[in-house]
Amino acid sequence: MSDWRDSNKDAWTFTRKVIVGSGGGFGEYKTAYAVNRANGILLNGRIAADLRISKKHVAGGGLICRGDEYWTFLAFYTSPAIAEKDSDIARIGLFKEGLFTQVATSNEPVHLTDDFNHFELEFFSGRLRGEIRTAEKAYELSAVCPHIPFPGYVGLVKFYGADILVKNVLIEKTDMPFATAVSNISRQFEYDVFLCHSSADKPIVEQIARNLRNAGITYWLDGEQIKFGDQITAKIEEGLQKSRYIVPCVSANVSVSGWARAEYGAVLNAELSGVSERVVIPLRLDDCNERDLPLLLRDKKRVTYSNKIEMAEFVQFLRRR
Repeated sequence: MSDWRDSNKDAWTFTRKVIVGSGGGFGEYKTAYAVNRANGILLNGRIAADLRISKKHVAGGGLICRGDEYWTFLAFYTSPAIAEKDSDIARIGLFKEGLFTQVATSNEPVHLTDDFNHFELEFFSGRLRGEIRTAEKAYELSAVCPHIPFPGYVGLVKFYGADILVKNVLIEKTDMPFATAVSNISRQFEYDVFLCHSSADKPIVEQIARNLRNAGITYWLDGEQIKFGDQITAKIEEGLQKSRYIVPCVSANVSVSGWARAEYGAVLNAELSGVSERVVIPLRLDDCNERDLPLLLRDKKRVTYSNKIEMAEFVQFLRRR
């Protein structure tokens, strides 16, 4: 991938589907970083990616913004906590021509899973917000950088010669400031979206789930959340309780899917009765006839999957919540 530039020449390998960081690194912390040049130089923007950081030895890694090729960049990352070796601390730091200045550290330890964890870094003017989402919890760290904002590239960073796998990299330029705190309502929910669908629509719904994940939106999907031996009804009820928006993926198949109708039905009835904070938002998968839409959904403003503008607006709506 010629869009990426390795600071160390031997610390990163770039393929079409995954980026591998292994060995390498300079200085006290054996630091190595890589910048993405395809999106140009950004002053305000966002980078998100899924990272799996090997914990076989001391390791650290994360995302960078406003980077150049001369060891100047802002980083949001995890690295080992001194007091608790089994966990990490989320940090924001400034590297200016290689000289490190710590900007902010999290107050609680971060427990990364052995699988991929979702990292996200937003930057606008002097403000930065980093977020890490694991299978168990979301961690957030915000700061105002005490240095004049400067444009640069976004990218990846690792420490201590760590072994890292990176996938699903998403880079955006933004012209709007981001919110530094999530509303109290959204804090009550573990998932942004509950995706209910007919099994016949599974392939397209799985693609929608990937798009949401790449945009940093959490979701509940039966194929990922229900494991062998789980009680299906109990798991669905748990997912509904923990989700802010219930999204029936509507197609001609839904009219014959008892499970899909049961999943959103109770929430929709509660919403129409004014006794629920959850909202049902239909997502139309295909050009199904109006009569294929369940009666109570026909008067709801819905999103059409094939309409890219509507989908982009829907994603932005979810991210603002």
